[in-house]
Amino acid sequence: MTGVDGFTEAERPLGMHRHEGIGRGGGGTTMSIEEQLATLRAVTDRVEIQETLARYATAVDAGRWELLDDVFVTGAVIDFEANGGLRDEYPAITDYLKSALGGFAAIQHYFMNFLFDVDGDRANGRFYCFTQMVTIVDGTDRMLADGGYYDASFVRTEGGWRVSDLIGGLAWLDGQWPDGVP
Repeated sequence: MTGVDGFTEAERPLGMHRHEGIGRGGGGTTMSIEEQLATLRAVTDRVEIQETLARYATAVDAGRWELLDDVFVTGAVIDFEANGGLRDEYPAITDYLKSALGGFAAIQHYFMNFLFDVDGDRANGRFYCFTQMVTIVDGTDRMLADGGYYDASFVRTEGGWRVSDLIGGLAWLDGQWPDGVP
């Protein structure tokens, strides 16, 4: 006897249960090709945006400043004023980042809780950030950690998604900011 999924017990693929059916939720409703492609595009866009942000974290954590060309569009506005930093455009902000982060022996950014609205070739949203930074003072490691968020705008370019605006917000800071670090 054929089940609601169109398979007999012997034909049913390994791991597929009789009650699963075909399509969304086993109810027999299927997505059109256009709906499937739109869903795939939306998921792909979000993954590509997150990879752009991972490239940013890698660039600033490892001092691989050349990667920022694949993160920001020229003229992107980056605003760290809420964190006690500067507001400037890319690529000029790179000098500030080198100075502000150069005093740390190690830095590690963690990005999470991504919420983005994608509309064609533009996207906007917020994501959260947890950062650990280590300085060495008199031979002793000192940890500084902060948590906050970024509000960001993105644009799709020939090279992929790029940040056009990035505004940082600081929610908390644990530790003492080191002397000599802007």
